[in-house]
Amino acid sequence: MKNSKRFYLYILIVAVLYAIQYYINNKITPVGDQTAFLKYAEEYHYNYLFFGIDRYFTWSSRLLIESATLLFSIHEKLFVIVSVLATFVLLLPSKKFSKELPWLPGFLLFICIPASEFLSAGSIPTYVNYVFPASFLLFSIYYRHSSNHFVKIISFVSFVFAVMQEQLAVYSFLWLAFELVRDWRVTRFRIRNVFYTFVSLAGIISAKLAPGNGVRFTKEVMTWFPNFSKLNSVQKLGLGILEAGDGLLSVSFTFVFLFLIVMIMLAFYKRNLICISLSGFVFLSILSQKFEWRSIFFTLSAISKHARETGTFQFNLVYCGAVLYYIILLGLVLFVIWSLADLDDKIWLPYLLVIGLVGRLVISFSPTLYASGTRTYLPVMLSIFIITCKFINQIYLKMKIEKIN
Repeated sequence: MKNSKRFYLYILIVAVLYAIQYYINNKITPVGDQTAFLKYAEEYHYNYLFFGIDRYFTWSSRLLIESATLLFSIHEKLFVIVSVLATFVLLLPSKKFSKELPWLPGFLLFICIPASEFLSAGSIPTYVNYVFPASFLLFSIYYRHSSNHFVKIISFVSFVFAVMQEQLAVYSFLWLAFELVRDWRVTRFRIRNVFYTFVSLAGIISAKLAPGNGVRFTKEVMTWFPNFSKLNSVQKLGLGILEAGDGLLSVSFTFVFLFLIVMIMLAFYKRNLICISLSGFVFLSILSQKFEWRSIFFTLSAISKHARETGTFQFNLVYCGAVLYYIILLGLVLFVIWSLADLDDKIWLPYLLVIGLVGRLVISFSPTLYASGTRTYLPVMLSIFIITCKFINQIYLKMKIEKIN
């Protein structure tokens, strides 16, 4: 009981520190949608729910998320309170994917889901559209089978809110589809897994059919990507892979470096020479790009830049070769994760990384592919956040065993 109180106090302190960043960033740089939403509030006479409904038909399928964005853009103090609550529930499942070190997710949160990557459309609007629903998504997925009926209700409401964000709807659908198949024989889980899977599918369908998304698509093609409508689905996916690969391997996200370092350390502890070599190769390749050394990533980044500037994907050896290289690189990383994961997680953890990448690639079919910034990497951040926690727990256990021996 005493340990539980300490844990709750700890994640509350972390929640305050994490949430306050977005409030401070908003005060420093109130840009993008933040200033626009202040004007919307006056236009809609502060009718937050009506604003969300209207946006569903004229701009976005995110209905309640849009309402929340308007509300918190006006009431900043309320935003701080609610964002602390959201971060608190985000960290509640810490003991479920970091059993040995339940404090670890609270520490890694600042690295894996950094506030600095959620500024491009204004700190508060970007948070409410991405990190806010993601916080409730993780809580709802991990607590949907709770024995407490009140928690079950809160989990379901949180889940419905979260899947109004299209990337998270796809991410949660793929997550739940896996658990649905894996736990099919567990009768007490089956009905709820089926139900939640259908709800996430409804979120995807809503995003696809929402009138507002159609209106927004037309406007954003003209604004951001005039050539977009001339591309077929394969070309759009190709551009998405090039952009995602360049973003993850050339932008130098801190969470990517941490993830690779942890994999190398775990491979050393498990004395797995193949995994040490493969993860070390990926790490050194990214490091070479960071220090502007000439390597294969230098060429890949140049190809991605050319595709970004021309706005097209050509079916030639250069473009297709770059996509193939990224796919092979992903295969190497997935092999390392599979090799290092505990027996129960050997399929789940590689799959988790894949669905994170799929969640990012959803943006390939949006004309804002090059305008959305790093915030659209959120599904990848969530997956790497969980995998990194699990691998550090393994390292900790290995250290304990060596200490005993």
